[in-house]
Amino acid sequence: MTTKLEKFIIGILIGLLHIYIFFGFKIIVKSNLNYHINFLIHWHHWLIFLIIFCFLIIITRIEKFKKIKKYKYYLSGYLIIMIIHGLLYKDRFDFKIYR
Repeated sequence: MTTKLEKFIIGILIGLLHIYIFFGFKIIVKSNLNYHINFLIHWHHWLIFLIIFCFLIIITRIEKFKKIKKYKYYLSGYLIIMIIHGLLYKDRFDFKIYR
């Protein structure tokens, strides 16, 4: 049986693998402006993952969603790495509206 820390570290490793595959390890500002998730505002991936992380914390406290609780630490590690990665960009707080 894996401990909470081991699950969290596995989540971190999955997050790092995701970053390497989809972003590479170079931080290039505005490198993915071609997708805006159906909005005209540039949504940063750190903000999206922060919202998902807050939702995860809330939903795992509800008894009805008990099955999700066993994946909480995997997801937490992954989401925190993605938030940190997004905050490394220089334009992390640039929420321009594109027309």
